Amino acid sequence: MPGDSNQARLAEILYQCTFELLTELGARPERNAGVRQPPPTGESIAAFSGFCNSELRGSFTLEGPSKLFARLHPIPPTMTPRDLTDWACEMVNQSVGRFRNRLLAYGVSLVTSLPQSALGEKMLLSSSLRPSPTPISFAIDKMVLDGWLELEIQAGFRLVENPSDQAGAALTEGSIVIF
Repeated sequence: MPGDSNQARLAEILYQCTFELLTELGARPERNAGVRQPPPTGESIAAFSGFCNSELRGSFTLEGPSKLFARLHPIPPTMTPRDLTDWACEMVNQSVGRFRNRLLAYGVSLVTSLPQSALGEKMLLSSSLRPSPTPISFAIDKMVLDGWLELEIQAGFRLVENPSDQAGAALTEGSIVIF
């Protein structure tokens, strides 16, 4: 089914964007393919952001132990839980922002929402759009950072096979557009 191919390709693009972000943060992420792990014991954080255009809409959620978000934080480990939830929002915002920028080269423009977060113990995420979101999961320092991509794709949407070769088709990471 064409929608499934689109979903798999979009998930791979988002995986690459998140992998690159984690690497830039000093982690050595490994793809964690397999069955979802049970919720970690102790405090966990989930952060999510939505995105859409006229042909697709979706969200990306990152969930993991607070200890992992502290490990990835660029400031020394004197953060409060509020600092960590803000950082989790920034991480999901950067992943979705990179995804948005990367899709510009495919001729796909997205509008993104403000990220939000939740702090809790033994979180179980439920899907709001699809019964089975696409997992995008990483193992980092013997901890798991779970990512969940949810997509609703309109019939007829087709992601082009190759991104544009035009220089500047996608913004470089860290760019800002002022309008």
